Amino acid sequence: MSQDLKLKRFGRYLILDHLVDGGMAKICRARFLGEQANKIVAIKMIQQQYSNDPAFVQMFKDELKVTFGLIHPNIAQTYDYGEVDTVLYTAMEYVDGKNLKQYLDRLKKRKFVFPVEISTFIISQVAQALHYAHTFTDKLTGKTYNIVHRDISPHNVMLTYDGSVKVIDFGIAKAETNSEATQAGTIKGKLSYLAPEYLDGLELDHRYDQFAVGITLWEMLCSTKLFTAANDLAVLKKIQACEIPPPSTINPNVPTELDDIVLKALSKDRNNRFKNMDALNRALVRFLYSSYPEFNSTDLAYFSKELFKEDIKADRERLKEYGKINIKPFLSDYDSSNANKNMYEGIDASTVEALIVTKKENRTIDLALEETDADLSVDFTRTTRRNNFNDIISKENARIQSALKDVPVLEKTKSGRTKTNQVRYAPKSLSNPSFRKEEPKKRSYRIALSIALIAGLGYLGLPYLKENKTIERVISSNKSHTDAEDKDILKIIKENDTKGTIFFENYDASTAIYINGDQVAYSGLGTRVNLNEKLRIKVQKKNHTPFYHAVTLTDQSKTAKIYIDDLKYREEGLLNSGNVFPNGTVLKYKYQGEIFSKKMPFDNYRMPAGTHPSYIINKKHKIKKRILLNIEKDKIHNLK
Repeated sequence: MSQDLKLKRFGRYLILDHLVDGGMAKICRARFLGEQANKIVAIKMIQQQYSNDPAFVQMFKDELKVTFGLIHPNIAQTYDYGEVDTVLYTAMEYVDGKNLKQYLDRLKKRKFVFPVEISTFIISQVAQALHYAHTFTDKLTGKTYNIVHRDISPHNVMLTYDGSVKVIDFGIAKAETNSEATQAGTIKGKLSYLAPEYLDGLELDHRYDQFAVGITLWEMLCSTKLFTAANDLAVLKKIQACEIPPPSTINPNVPTELDDIVLKALSKDRNNRFKNMDALNRALVRFLYSSYPEFNSTDLAYFSKELFKEDIKADRERLKEYGKINIKPFLSDYDSSNANKNMYEGIDASTVEALIVTKKENRTIDLALEETDADLSVDFTRTTRRNNFNDIISKENARIQSALKDVPVLEKTKSGRTKTNQVRYAPKSLSNPSFRKEEPKKRSYRIALSIALIAGLGYLGLPYLKENKTIERVISSNKSHTDAEDKDILKIIKENDTKGTIFFENYDASTAIYINGDQVAYSGLGTRVNLNEKLRIKVQKKNHTPFYHAVTLTDQSKTAKIYIDDLKYREEGLLNSGNVFPNGTVLKYKYQGEIFSKKMPFDNYRMPAGTHPSYIINKKHKIKKRILLNIEKDKIHNLK
């Protein structure tokens, strides 16, 4: 927490703490200053040097045009915007949760893989948000904006602790209202989530976002990044090749129906992807409820609250402290200060361009928003030449041509086997004009050959997966994990084949859960149990009547959700055995279908009130005596 930001008024807001410090903007948590308001918002403050830059101010105005009118349950809303002490800002909906990248990191740390059903649900919500944005129409003008987000990734998908999904950061979104196009030579968005058409220089549309959504779902299902390599150029080569292994080849828990959905969204030819995000959402929802009919959106809330329970507890305490702040002095200061009032209050977003005074346009900057994550945006050249990307590839090919003259290349024979030949010629540059005019088949072949030469051993991803079905070989080919991490993931995935998960609703931490007589730990991530095994569940709390349930999970139904009835307080009495029985004697009785045993002698043993047919047994002395115990509430009884 940044101490110098606490308890400072910023226009009509009271800054509480500092959340994120990006390269071009910092985001703080703030409280709206109003007598009857307790609203918490997120304030995005543009760094001073960018607030004074005309190019960035133009981007700020473009972002407002895109986001100010978007009102959807799966999109973080923009409430307000303006300028305070020459600092541009927007006030946005505060999303009480974590982004999807933080979820993936936490799960990996705990050696968990995202459940298939929760992954599917999250992406279906993202698809709904993006379909709304793609088809958004200004109600006052009737104009369709044709918005493309362009920066979908796990960083920009927020999951609230209450189970909501929010798409954030339309900061580099493309819309027909934008005043200028992307600067040539600059890549906007996170490198590993670009679509092939971006590298081909095609005009971007909603299908570009769909590809990034497909990558995100693939990574959730496989617990690893899809496009990863030793350097940025190698990543771009992989994107251009677009050879996608089906998720089920890495995580066998993924059904083939979901494989088909993911691979369709990740088609290299965007014409082969889903017609729109609504069609993708319908496919996901159809799969979700046909495969997991008992799934409920509240499952995500249970999952989130358990995964981040310590974070939630600490933040709730912090917010309570903020709630004790006396805001009257800040309200008085705001009311008496005209200089710091919001200069855009009550003004339509369409007129903001005329109100923001830009300074002399003496330079241009990279408009891509920066974050602490180095993968956010890449500017390879910092120039405006249009062929910079091709120049880089051309130089890299020339360098590798001399370095790899004698490197063996794997070639396919008619029988399907591979043979090793020496390189006969160097790859032609991808920037060669004749390359772009070639027939698609020849072009695809030359892309593949170039990638093979760049990699040294040939990247034959999809054929490799088809010929090598074992999980071990698939995982070992993925270089984003260490060997130890690969073994952990493999162990988890193999275990998933024979394990199911039970979720408990209305769970109380003071209770104990027993499955087939053994006490088990429970978390919001569920309790792992064996498939095809009859399970008798008992939920017990001191001085309360236990809750019982029986269930069997199968390959067709690997999850179960059990609602725990409110446990009733149990009336009890005390029983003493005395020393009249020899050592090794036990008392056995049945209560609510369960048999209890108590070694004798004992004093003040708590038994439920009522009449209990019981046995006193000692195998050594061949004693088996049937007795009837009549236990009265709050009374002491003695065995005779």
